[in-house]
Amino acid sequence: MDAQLFGKTFLARQADIRNVLRRLHIFDPDLLHDTYIALYEHSQHAEIGDFVNTFVTFYKNLHRRRSEHECCYMACDNLTMVRLYDRADESDLVYREQVGTRLERLLRYYARHPKPGERNHKRACKILRLYCQGLSIGEISDTLKISQQAVNKSIRRTIEHLKVVAK
Repeated sequence: MDAQLFGKTFLARQADIRNVLRRLHIFDPDLLHDTYIALYEHSQHAEIGDFVNTFVTFYKNLHRRRSEHECCYMACDNLTMVRLYDRADESDLVYREQVGTRLERLLRYYARHPKPGERNHKRACKILRLYCQGLSIGEISDTLKISQQAVNKSIRRTIEHLKVVAK
């Protein structure tokens, strides 16, 4: 279906489409426009038999996706983000120093308080320190001459240990 024929078909069936969507209580002019574009792109690859039903089906799918998206995400401005999530701009030097201080305290605590029965606590401390410095798991395994699986396991155990302590 070419653009001109698609546009004429839509204009001819627009009232029927709006009535169906209003009966379903899901009419939104913006979503109608988005559906028009999506269906037009689809019509380049497939013929449309029943235009109204096809349009309503596309509309319902977009409406469902939008509803799912809105229930999972909250739109907010930068001030609300800072207030809700207590995150300063990463370029903020004071914020970076605070994070560094917290991280150092966490590393010191972990080094002084091994988990009972833990083997290789010194190696786990080295792995954690290198990981916190920004090294990748591959780089840590190359530096310490151990497998990447051992590094992953150590980091996972350390995080679990710290989660228990934080509670």
